[in-house]
Amino acid sequence: MSLDGFLAFLAERPAGERWELADGVPLMNAQPTRRHDWIQTNILESLRQHRRRHGSPWRPSGPSQVPVPGGARTVAPDILVAPDDGRHDLCVTPSPLVVFEVLSPSDTPRRQASKLAASAAVTSIRCVVLVRQDWRAVTVHRRSPAGGLSPAACTESVDLPEIGVTLTLAAIYDDNPLP
Repeated sequence: MSLDGFLAFLAERPAGERWELADGVPLMNAQPTRRHDWIQTNILESLRQHRRRHGSPWRPSGPSQVPVPGGARTVAPDILVAPDDGRHDLCVTPSPLVVFEVLSPSDTPRRQASKLAASAAVTSIRCVVLVRQDWRAVTVHRRSPAGGLSPAACTESVDLPEIGVTLTLAAIYDDNPLP
């Protein structure tokens, strides 16, 4: 399936379904848990508050399709931060700056590696933030000079100079019962 065919396919799917295109094949993502939603909401709220206070030229949003160059593939990060280009009617975000993925229990190391490789292929993405939902752990994979993504674990805060934001782990995991 082509990207255009996939977008037409998405337009006919029920609201709330989450899909990605992998080598021309549509793959449905697992439904997020309540903990996943709470973490995602906390991150979005923090980013939106920062944007309002500082008049940032970017806008955070929930899942959106990001085309991966070189094939019939997309990734659909849980949160992405992209320049506010005034196009509010699209379900595709071609040039995100920072993406967040709240890891699901079904995200195996192989699936995580595949998502990171796809994100590394999107040259506008400066960093990928992986957030665990089963315990307090965040890893930032930042674009290296060679073009790949290099990981760094975060302990108390997530520093994102790419967009001028620092998020605390306390804010990310606020009001989340963790085992």
